[in-house]
Amino acid sequence: MGRLTWKTPDGVWGVKGVEWGEVPQALYGPLCKLKDYEDVCDSPRVAASYLDGDLGPVQYRLIDREHNVYQCGECGHIARFEAAGPHENGWNTCPSCARMIADAPEEDDDEPA
Repeated sequence: MGRLTWKTPDGVWGVKGVEWGEVPQALYGPLCKLKDYEDVCDSPRVAASYLDGDLGPVQYRLIDREHNVYQCGECGHIARFEAAGPHENGWNTCPSCARMIADAPEEDDDEPA
């Protein structure tokens, strides 16, 4: 599956194979969202993950502080990093479920280490 939308350098965009006159007005908003997802996500799997019912990003949570191991909250994928978390290591999407990774929540200082 490739891009369904196209865009010129000056910002004009459309849907491949469809004339704007054929598109019902109620679809302009969803088509604009599709274009935005395709602009952000170069992988059709990532764009599809946003359209399959769960539009929210996933959290990668630290499950082993000593070994710096994180787990995807959606699919359970486990990853070990040399330092820091997924975003600090260049991960924007989970390699297993292809969902966008949310920013890490603020940690409580009251929690025991």
